[in-house]
Amino acid sequence: MNKLRKINWNLITGQIILIINSYWIWDNLYLLYLYHYSSILFFIMFPDWTLILNAILGLIGIVISIKVIRKKMKIMQGILIDLLILLIGGSLKIIMAI
Repeated sequence: MNKLRKINWNLITGQIILIINSYWIWDNLYLLYLYHYSSILFFIMFPDWTLILNAILGLIGIVISIKVIRKKMKIMQGILIDLLILLIGGSLKIIMAI
C-alpha cells in the first residue's frame, strides 16, 4: 500500500520545468514571428539574436527537464541550473530593452 502512495517527485518537477521552458521558447519565437510577419507596431522591439538565443536557452532547459525526469540529474541541481538559464535570458531581454 505504501508503494501506491509514493510520489515521483522527479516526474512532477521535470514536467513543471518542461512546461516553463516550453512556454519560454513559444513566447520568444512567437514574438520573433510577430516582428516579421505582422503589421503590429511595437513600442519596444528586442533584437532577433536575443529572441533566438532565449529560444536556445529554453531548449537547454528542456534537456535539463528530461534529465531530471530520467533521474540522471538531481532535482535541486536541475532547478538551480534552469533558474540560472532563465535568469540570464530574462536579464538579457531587460538589458536589450533599455
